[in-house]
Amino acid sequence: MKMTRLLGMGVMVMALVMSDALEAADLTGAWKGLLSSADGSQAEVQIDFSPQGFPLYSYTNNKGLTRQVELSQVGQTVEYVPPGGGVQRMVVERVEKGPGRLTVGISGSFERASQGYLNQQQEAALFEYTLVPGGLKMRVTTSSTSHFGDKDLMVGGDPDAVVAEGVLQKLR
Repeated sequence: MKMTRLLGMGVMVMALVMSDALEAADLTGAWKGLLSSADGSQAEVQIDFSPQGFPLYSYTNNKGLTRQVELSQVGQTVEYVPPGGGVQRMVVERVEKGPGRLTVGISGSFERASQGYLNQQQEAALFEYTLVPGGLKMRVTTSSTSHFGDKDLMVGGDPDAVVAEGVLQKLR
């Protein structure tokens, strides 16, 4: 299902809306809501903020430890071994702030070699957040491709794009 790709890369949990009148303390805590895509699929998401008002990226490594990383700058890289092996990498490519809005671009990759076969996946995600009277509007656009092969042949599918959006409510 396409919505599972949308929530891939360790369920990227990030949201940030800046307004000239808002303080970082207003952006702390959690937001929760339902994202819907054009194909009719839906997913409930929860977005967490650090005490400084930056979005948090949560992941679980191969030792079962869950970690959170504050995403605060372009070029920031998170790399880890997920359950099941391989290497997962996530890089913050873009951060654009404006009154009542934020855009964050992320690229991610996953690679695993097993029994002579290589599995590679690449994904790019653009998170757009806007403060609206009803809460926090979130729009996520993802594009992903996968490749699989051995030393003689590598095959891959066409890029797949998904757009999902919804309005989140701040949890008290």
